[in-house]
This record gives sequence, structure tokens and C-alpha cells, in this order.
Amino acid sequence: MNTLTDRLLKVQDQVTRLVREHKALHKRSSELEITARDNHRTAEVLKARVTELEKENEVLRKGRSTDGGTNAPGTKERIDELVHEIDHCLALLKS
Repeated sequence: MNTLTDRLLKVQDQVTRLVREHKALHKRSSELEITARDNHRTAEVLKARVTELEKENEVLRKGRSTDGGTNAPGTKERIDELVHEIDHCLALLKS
């Protein structure tokens, strides 16, 4: 009878441990879901920003080509800034 009691206690301990692990895993799962949602929102914002910058870059390029090749002061620098910002956004999306 003593061995049956021992086995029951052992099973009870295992169930208690499994319930504790289940709660910890459930909590971790919830945290990961929140992180995933935050990352998804960030990715959407960055994609929108990249699209916006690409449109702005296209406008600048068109303006540059209608100039007949003469560059307005700072145009090249602005394009370089936009390209750098696009690259930065793309790098953030990849990470």
C-alpha cells in the first residue's frame, strides 16, 4: 500500500509541475504574440514610410530630368538623404 501511495504522490507532483510549466509557457506565448503584433505594426509603418520616400524620390528624379540636367542646389544631397533613409527602413524591416 505504501508503494501505491508513493506512486500517487509522485503523479501528483508531476501534475503540479506540468500545470506550472503550462502556465509559464502560456504566459511566454502571450508575450511573444504581443511582440509579434508590435513588430508587425512597426513593419507596416516602415513599409508605408519606404513607399512614401520612394514616391518623393521619384518626384525629385522627375524634377531633375525636366530641368534639362541642371541640378538645383541641394537636390543631389536630398536624393542621397532619401536613399539613405530608404536603406535604413529596409534594414529595419529585414531585422
